Amino acid sequence: MKFQHFTFNPFGVNCFVLSNEQGDAILIDPSVSNTMEQQTLDKYIKENNLTVRRMLNTHLHLDHVLGNAFVERTYGVKAEAHQEDEFLLDLQEEQSELYGLPFEDPAPALGDYIAEGDTVEVPGVKLHVLHVAGHSPGGVAFYCEKASLQLAPSKSIEVPLLFSGDILFAGSRGRSDLFGGDDHALATGIKNKLLTLPPETIVLPGHGPSTTIEEERKSQF
Repeated sequence: MKFQHFTFNPFGVNCFVLSNEQGDAILIDPSVSNTMEQQTLDKYIKENNLTVRRMLNTHLHLDHVLGNAFVERTYGVKAEAHQEDEFLLDLQEEQSELYGLPFEDPAPALGDYIAEGDTVEVPGVKLHVLHVAGHSPGGVAFYCEKASLQLAPSKSIEVPLLFSGDILFAGSRGRSDLFGGDDHALATGIKNKLLTLPPETIVLPGHGPSTTIEEERKSQF
């Protein structure tokens, strides 16, 4: 599996493009907010001859869905997210006023729901869905048990990856004071579902730098 990381929009959302050797791609939170960011994402996809197969949202707060409409128009795939966050799509204008983010290209309806225990897959890339409410009611993380990362032309390592959205950050956890947040649910979900993953798991959050489960076991709670 190959993955590329971008940081988009004024809130610095981390977007991830996962792809296999055949060029099948999964986008996680492709939250482009202007023409330049759209061109950056599209250039990478075209230069690497990728075909976008799935678009996933870790949750549906406005900063994470700003690119949904663009991706649907451009690549013909609809977003997938947890059903319990769907109400947030009806609150996009309210969220834009709260966050001070643009509301020029509203995210359209979801194409499908994803839930705890589901897998999202293209050949060679398999993501397990972990539902952790608290930052939002339908927040999810995506866990890849084995990802082969290229360190150099002739050297690669296999490590587990966790795309944690706004649930777990380096040294902290997500806010719980927004639209259906619940700090107890968030803390409990992190403890029971994320910190139990292998310690070497690399955590790739929705904002900010990466970390590991081992490091977060030390810093959380």
